[in-house]
Amino acid sequence: MNLTSILQGVFGALFIGVVAVVFLISFAAIIYTGELAPYFDRGVGLTLLGGAVISMTGALFLSYRGTIAQSQDVPAILLAGAAATLVTGQQLSGEVLFATAACLIATASLATGVVAMGVGRYRLAMLVRYLPYPVIAGFLAATGLLLFLGALEVATGTKPTLANLAAYLSMDLLLRWVPVCIAGAGIVVASKLLQSRLTLPVCLVLTACCFYAIIWWLGMDQNTAQASGHLLGPFKSGGFLVGVGPQIVTQADWSAILAQVPVLLTIVIIATIGTTLNATGLELALRRDLDINQEVKGVGFANTLAAIVGGLPGYHFVGQTILAGRLGHAGRIAGMSASVACLLVFFVGGTVLSFLPVGLFASVIAYLGLDLLYTWLWAERPNLKQRDYLIVFLIPIIAVSVSFLTAIAVGLGVAAVFFVYTYAKLDIIRSKSSVASRRSVVERPNHEREILIKTGDQAPILELSGYLFFASSNALRTHVQSLLDDSTLTLKWLILDLEQVSGIDVSAWYMLQRLVADCDGREVSLLISGLERLTASEPAKLSQQLTAMRFGNVREAIEHVEEALLSQNGDAVDEHQLSADINHTLSLEGLQDHLTHMSVTEGDVVIEQGAKSDEIYFLTAGELLVSITQPDGTERVVAKIMAGSLIGEFAYYSGQIRSANIIANGDAQLIRLNMQRLANADQQDLSAVVELHKLIARYMARRLTQTTALLRELGY
Repeated sequence: MNLTSILQGVFGALFIGVVAVVFLISFAAIIYTGELAPYFDRGVGLTLLGGAVISMTGALFLSYRGTIAQSQDVPAILLAGAAATLVTGQQLSGEVLFATAACLIATASLATGVVAMGVGRYRLAMLVRYLPYPVIAGFLAATGLLLFLGALEVATGTKPTLANLAAYLSMDLLLRWVPVCIAGAGIVVASKLLQSRLTLPVCLVLTACCFYAIIWWLGMDQNTAQASGHLLGPFKSGGFLVGVGPQIVTQADWSAILAQVPVLLTIVIIATIGTTLNATGLELALRRDLDINQEVKGVGFANTLAAIVGGLPGYHFVGQTILAGRLGHAGRIAGMSASVACLLVFFVGGTVLSFLPVGLFASVIAYLGLDLLYTWLWAERPNLKQRDYLIVFLIPIIAVSVSFLTAIAVGLGVAAVFFVYTYAKLDIIRSKSSVASRRSVVERPNHEREILIKTGDQAPILELSGYLFFASSNALRTHVQSLLDDSTLTLKWLILDLEQVSGIDVSAWYMLQRLVADCDGREVSLLISGLERLTASEPAKLSQQLTAMRFGNVREAIEHVEEALLSQNGDAVDEHQLSADINHTLSLEGLQDHLTHMSVTEGDVVIEQGAKSDEIYFLTAGELLVSITQPDGTERVVAKIMAGSLIGEFAYYSGQIRSANIIANGDAQLIRLNMQRLANADQQDLSAVVELHKLIARYMARRLTQTTALLRELGY
C-alpha cells in the first residue's frame, strides 16, 4: 500500500467521522432547544453515544459491510415536536423535563428496534413497499419543511410561528436566520452543480468561516458569543453526561410519555419505511441486491442497543455510505470510523465544540430540509400527475399546521380516494361476445352451428375482471341497463362470466341482486359463471339471496343457452342425420371402398391419445366425450361431440399425433375414413377424393372463420 492510498484512507476516515458528528449534533440541537436548551450538553452526549452504537452495530450486522447506519433527521424532528409538547401540554420543567425527554427518546429507539426485529424476523419488510408513492414523497417533503423550520429555531432559539413573525423580522434574529437560509440553500445548489466528494466538506468549512466572520463583524468575543447563542456551549465541566444516570428513569413522567404514543407509532412506522427505502436506494446506488429483511432486522438490533444509552432512532445513511465508498471505504471501516469519531468527541470534544458556531449546525439542518423540499416539491413534480402532486403538496401543510401523523393519515386517505376513483373508471368488462361466436365444449354439426350463429346474439356474454366493488359494480349495472334498453337487440339471456374476477365486496352482492331484478323485468334470464369460488369466504345469506342461474364456468353457461336455442329451433335439428353436404359426399361411389361403418357402446375408445392420425371419423348418431390423460394418470373430460360432427381432421392434416382420447358416451354410430388408403386411391376415384377434401376444408374454414370472429370480439 503506497503513501497516497494511506493518506486517502486516513482522510476518508476522518471526513466520515466529522460528517457523522456534525449531523448528530445538529439533530440534538433540534430537540434540545427552548426549555430543553440548558440540557443541550447532556443531549449531545446521549446522541453521540447512540450514534456510536448504531454505527458500530450496523458495520457488524448489516448485510452490506460498507453501510453507515446513523441516527436520522426524521425521528429527530418528530421527537422535537413531542418534546415541545412536554412543556406546553404537560407543563414539565427542570430535571423532570429532561428525564422525560431522554426517556421518550430511548422509548422511541426501543420501540423502533423491537418492531424492526420482528418485521425482519417474520420477513414482512416487503409490505412497506406497498405504500403509495405520493404519500412517501409527501412524507419526505413534510420532513424537509419541518427540518427547515427546525433549523430556524436552532439558529434563533425561537420557534417560527405566525405569532413570532414580527420578532423574526427584528435585526437581531435576521442576522441569525437569514445567513442560515443562505448557507443551507448554497450547499444545496453546490451539491447539485458540483458532483464531487469534496463539495460537502468544502461547503461546511466555508459555512463555518462565514459565521465566524459574522461574530467578528459583531465584535463579540467567545464568552459573549456563547452567551448570545452564536457559539455552542458553554458546556459543563466533567463531560457530556454529568447528571445522567439510572435515576432519570424514575424522574421521568411516564404518563407524559404514554401521551406521546401516536408520535412513537409514527416514528416506528417511518423508521421501518425509511429503512426499506434507504436499503432499496443503496441497492440501486451500489448495483447489488441486499437482503431487505436482514437489513431491517440489523437496524432493529442497532436501535435496541442505542435505546440503552438514550440514542436517537436511526437506520441507513445513504449519502454517507455512498461517499464512504467513493473515498475507498467499502468495508466495515466506514461504519467503525463514524462510531470512533462519535466516541472521540464524546470523551474529549467538549472544549472543541465550544468554539463551533451554532449557525453551522443550523445550516446543516436547513440544507437537509431544503434539499428534501427541492427534490420532492420541485424536481419530482414533472414525474407526478396533478392529483398525485396534490397529495405531496398537501402533506407538508397538514404536518406543520396539525401534526405529522395526521398528515400521513390524510395523505393515505386522499390516495385511497383517488385510487377508488381511478379504479372505478377502469372498464371491468374484459371482453364482450355472444353465443353467436363463442362456443361451449360441445362439438356440434354444421347445421346446428348455423342455427347458433343466426340466433346466438340473443345471449350476449360479458367477461369481467378485476375486483368487483361498489364503484365498479355500479358501472357494470349501468352497462347492463344500456344493453337491456337497446331497442336494436332482442335479448333472452345474459351471461356474466366472473371467472377472472379477483374478489367481490358486500355492495357488489347487492348490485348483482339488482341486476337479477333488472333482467327479470325485461324477461331476460341472467346466467352467472365462476361465482362459486368467490362465495367460499362470503356470508351464506348473501349467496342464497342471489337467484340468478349459476354455472361453474362460462362454457357450461354457454351450453345451457345453446341447448335452449336449438330446442326453440328444433325443426331444423336432427341429431340422427348427417348434414346434406356430408351425406352427399360420402355417398359418392369412389369413396365406398374406403369407408367403414362402426358401432360403439358406452366406454369404448374411438381414438387414443398419442396415437397416429391416420383416420378421420364422421359421427352419425350418439355422443362422444373428449378427455385428456393428465400427468397424475386421471382423466379429465374437456369436450362433448354431437352427431353430425367431423372428428380428427386437424390432427391428420397437421401431421400430429392424437391430442386427446375420444370415448363413446353410450351407444354411437360412426363412419371411419382410412386416409392412408385414400391417398393411394385409383385414378377413377380422384374426383370423389377431391370432393371429400373440399368438404373437410369447408368444415375447417368455418371453424377458423368463427374463431377469427370470436378473437375480434374479444379484442385480440
